[in-house]
Amino acid sequence: MTIHAPTSTLLLADAFREMMFRGSRGATYSAETDAMFMFLFWFSTAVFVGLMGAMVWWTIKYRWKPGQRLKYSPAHNTALEVTWTVIPTIIVVFMFLFGFWTYTKQQIAPSNAVVLSLSAKKWNWDLTYPGGIGATESVRNGAVDIPVFLVPEDTPIQLQMISDDVIHSFWVPDFRFKQDVFPNRFTTYWFQSEKLTDADRDNPDLPYRNREHWVFCAEYCGDNHSEMAAILRVIPREEFDKWLREPWPEGMRPEEIGFKLWTLKGCNACHTLDGSAGTGPTWKNLAGYEHTYTNGQTILADADHLRNSILNPGNEIRSGYTNQMPTYAGSISNQDLGRIIAYMNTISDKGATVDFGAPAAPGATPPAGEQPAGEQPARTGEPESGGGN
Repeated sequence: MTIHAPTSTLLLADAFREMMFRGSRGATYSAETDAMFMFLFWFSTAVFVGLMGAMVWWTIKYRWKPGQRLKYSPAHNTALEVTWTVIPTIIVVFMFLFGFWTYTKQQIAPSNAVVLSLSAKKWNWDLTYPGGIGATESVRNGAVDIPVFLVPEDTPIQLQMISDDVIHSFWVPDFRFKQDVFPNRFTTYWFQSEKLTDADRDNPDLPYRNREHWVFCAEYCGDNHSEMAAILRVIPREEFDKWLREPWPEGMRPEEIGFKLWTLKGCNACHTLDGSAGTGPTWKNLAGYEHTYTNGQTILADADHLRNSILNPGNEIRSGYTNQMPTYAGSISNQDLGRIIAYMNTISDKGATVDFGAPAAPGATPPAGEQPAGEQPARTGEPESGGGN
């Protein structure tokens, strides 16, 4: 016979779990983490209430009264001492084994996991898919745009992570797990999202409303640390496969994609589009002009120079800036590199004609619905990140 808990009890339990953990359990191993935390919470609560209750009771029961002689206090009780040693030891060993088992499941990815590359840099996450594809969508978060990373439902995903500058920490609260990301060293993080429900699939107004998971940096990394965020969006496997084949909307011009990559690749953290000062040089009127560099040379910012400045930013440093921009070699495809350079040409009055089948006039506006280049907020930050090129 199956015994079901009353509905009110289940609702109370769900409300309490929501208060404790906020978001949903997004990964398949998250339920065990929740169970471990809840066991520790209730065990600690029971011990605390028991000890404090006994202390109050004994304080009242055995308090000294006037005219009463002090009684001899026993110094040894074998049964009591064995009890309070053996029982807590068993419980603590159980907690260790349960916690270690959960930890190992979070550390060891299944053999069939899809491996993706994740790079962290101040102050942006960049996820690279097979074929060099990166994020193609962003959402507004306060004063900045953050990337949206698509992942397939019910599929193990392993992230191979590295930092381009300082220590970061990849943290997805819904997954109940975080992992530090170091420079000059790879670390891994894996998860398998739960299968989408019919409600997630069939609601056109709120698609995947329960399957969007926030990504934060949990290690302080500089001025804009609090803005280093992203969203993991879980989508049906068939949609994910289609997106991998056609990541950008049909008919989208290269310079329009280049504008979106300015946000998605984290260029907006240091390079403005309106001529205002930033951690790195502004992109406005950068292409096609000659600029002075710290080695005393004056160099024309043509396509080759712009490409080299992105892939090897330490080779030539603009006067007035320092060598703090991380290299994008290996983290951006040649196609996306050309799209960024195409966009840089459109916001320069000396920019070259974009040769992608049809010329784009200098000063071309970003795609419909995006914020015009001249109205992008100036981003300034500590001179540790961004480009000096």
